[in-house]
Amino acid sequence: MLQWTEKFETGHPQIDFQHKLLINYINKLDGMAHTTNPTRQEVEFIINLVDFVETYTTVHFKHEESCMKRHQCAAYTENKFAHQEFLRYYADFKRRLANEGCRPEVLRDLHENCTAWIQGHILTIDVKLKDCLAREAVEAH
Repeated sequence: MLQWTEKFETGHPQIDFQHKLLINYINKLDGMAHTTNPTRQEVEFIINLVDFVETYTTVHFKHEESCMKRHQCAAYTENKFAHQEFLRYYADFKRRLANEGCRPEVLRDLHENCTAWIQGHILTIDVKLKDCLAREAVEAH
């Protein structure tokens, strides 16, 4: 289970809020990834989660990239490339889910990949925005 800590902070309140929201959803998926016979309510949650992640990536990635570009963050290109990689993974995941259904191993794959993404991506790329925002704040004074 992922725990939000200040090490995940980018310094941008909206981006941090969106990251917290994603972590919350992925944590809820953790328990369901081990359920062999999901209830109707759990299947509905999974469908909503898949839709949420798809919408989230569309909105969040665009906003985050725009923010990095606007603040001249050196990680902009690296971030954009990483987002494209995740979108490819997610398209493959959705095809797998459509073909195999809500099997535990399919859900574990999503949970493990999203957990790794959150830890790897946010902690190595997104947090670089914090220095850009801090530098701008200093320059403004």
